[in-house]
Amino acid sequence: MADKPLDLRKLKEIVQKESARMNLRSFSIEGESSFTLALALCAAIKKIFFEKSETTFSSEPGLEKKFITEFERKMRVDAMEKFNSTTVFSSVEFASNEEDLQRREYMLTLVVYLEQGYLPDFLRLLQYPYIDSDDEAEVKDGCGTLVNLIAGQFKREMAHLGYRDLMMSPFESYINTAPNGVGIPRGLTEKFELSFDVEGSKRLVVELVTLDMLPKWKTTEKMVSKRILIIDDDPTFIKIIVPFLQSQGFEVIVALDGAEGIRKLSENPHLIILDIQMPVMDGYQFILEKKKMEGEKNVPVIVLTAKDGMAEMFKVEGAREYLLKPFQPAALLNSIQRCI
Repeated sequence: MADKPLDLRKLKEIVQKESARMNLRSFSIEGESSFTLALALCAAIKKIFFEKSETTFSSEPGLEKKFITEFERKMRVDAMEKFNSTTVFSSVEFASNEEDLQRREYMLTLVVYLEQGYLPDFLRLLQYPYIDSDDEAEVKDGCGTLVNLIAGQFKREMAHLGYRDLMMSPFESYINTAPNGVGIPRGLTEKFELSFDVEGSKRLVVELVTLDMLPKWKTTEKMVSKRILIIDDDPTFIKIIVPFLQSQGFEVIVALDGAEGIRKLSENPHLIILDIQMPVMDGYQFILEKKKMEGEKNVPVIVLTAKDGMAEMFKVEGAREYLLKPFQPAALLNSIQRCI
């Protein structure tokens, strides 16, 4: 069967419906983009089983958002929480390039869980050779093959949605628990859990832990070659936002305080993304100084802040947009589109 892309119109309708049902905006870390990826992962798994053996699941897969139990940048895993019997699971991590993969700077993690005793039957549905469920090595390799299969199809679905190809780690397989945990993107507190029923019983569980800011190939013609000046003293924010904007086709200039930002106006940015609280010269002082220098030029400014209540003051001084941290990347891109 040909590898057909997801029906994006239908996917959008599902996202809107399920977002409302799950009250997705009540979560502060992941947003609609990561939820769309969870639905794409679900579609990838269903496609694998149908194409391999025309198998369909007993019911629509369950999709829940759960908190991560984390220790020293790793996700603690207790596979016995998924099934009431011995459980095998395998994980793979994704990064933007080989160097980030080596540094364990992950963007996305997949974990696949199955009951050890049911694994041979499950793999037969995928036309995989028979394995001995009592042979730990065969069981781990079989589960690893499954996570690779799912990850590969998921990467194809991500490509259809416009995401760049990510580097994938070799799988790691475990029985019941991973002694040192599973690697995940830094700073995340939530994950998506998908569960699949076969003949009325839960047989497969897949977890997705993903950054919301995944790079895309595609961008609008309007945005290509536009130069953005980011003025922010937070190195973590800079490390995240710069590659994200570059992946959308922008040229990015960085200044770590308002005074440096004033100097970099000479590089003729098309847009400024401005933090408020910074050393040397804060965001408000920067806007006042910028107005003196620019005259009628008036490069648009998007103000970022962790504190509400100053939006009107900044708008009076000429700020075009005002975003509260943390914000979703879709919100920032929407603001950029309105400004340039």
